[in-house]
Amino acid sequence: MKLHIDLIADFVCPWCHVGEARLRSALALLAEKRPEVQVEIQRLPFFLDETTPPEGYEYQSYLERKFGSAEKVREVQQQVIEAGEPDGARFDFDKVELRPTTLPAHRLILQLQAVGADPVLVAKLAHGIFSAYFEGGRNIGDPKVLAMIAQLAGVQDKELAEWLEGDDAEDEVMEVYKQVKSLGIQGVPFFVFNQQFAVSGAQSVENLLTAMEQALDAA
Repeated sequence: MKLHIDLIADFVCPWCHVGEARLRSALALLAEKRPEVQVEIQRLPFFLDETTPPEGYEYQSYLERKFGSAEKVREVQQQVIEAGEPDGARFDFDKVELRPTTLPAHRLILQLQAVGADPVLVAKLAHGIFSAYFEGGRNIGDPKVLAMIAQLAGVQDKELAEWLEGDDAEDEVMEVYKQVKSLGIQGVPFFVFNQQFAVSGAQSVENLLTAMEQALDAA
């Protein structure tokens, strides 16, 4: 029995980091309860701010414009930190100085999926990108930084850094993003299980597990 998961997220979205961590926890529980299930995950791109320039924005001022004040930013960030802790999504917002473009990261993930890369490798890379940004404050919009993250995740491609400097797969990313938006999806993370059951937001592990089991039972 197979469970297909469409996972729609953006790498500068802290709640997506939390949502991915909770999905890993839910999948671990699913594997214990229903070990016969084969899970496949398709990651689809989303942009919290599609107007972000290649050089990105200064992080703190961007958030203060978005939320209205430094105090509100600290309040929201504390909520995220507490939400992510139980399932291993870590944050060190003091290290984050830039709100980068995520187009290169989405290009990389989409390309690896397109060439049939090992799903475990893709999952490790996605986690590595989130962690590099939210825990290490790395500029994940920088092709050199992305290439290093990919290498650490196990991507073996000596020409990857050069590929990331170009624009291959950029049109594909934007086309998929347009398709996602056309479905009415306005916020992320967003999960679709077996193209039948949708879950919006960083839902609890229990809610994700329930949705997965409902999708399996309906198959």
